[in-house]
Amino acid sequence: MAKILYFSTLAERVGETMEEIKLPPSVEDLRGLLKLLRMRGEEWPVYLVDDRIQATVNKNFVELDAKISDRDEIGLMLTRR
Repeated sequence: MAKILYFSTLAERVGETMEEIKLPPSVEDLRGLLKLLRMRGEEWPVYLVDDRIQATVNKNFVELDAKISDRDEIGLMLTRR
């Protein structure tokens, strides 16, 4: 299962600091993960806008086209853009 960490303002807005989810085969990169999370509705699509998110995979900053898997730790935070 992929471990997703939500930081700072993003954690406050979506009401989560961490969760573990099984990634469906269709989610291969961070953009796909953001799309999946936005489908939850409510606050998720408001704050998980691609150009407002900074991400890490296994504690390394990456671009949103970075590949991900169920073995990864993914950190998401809002940027000030």
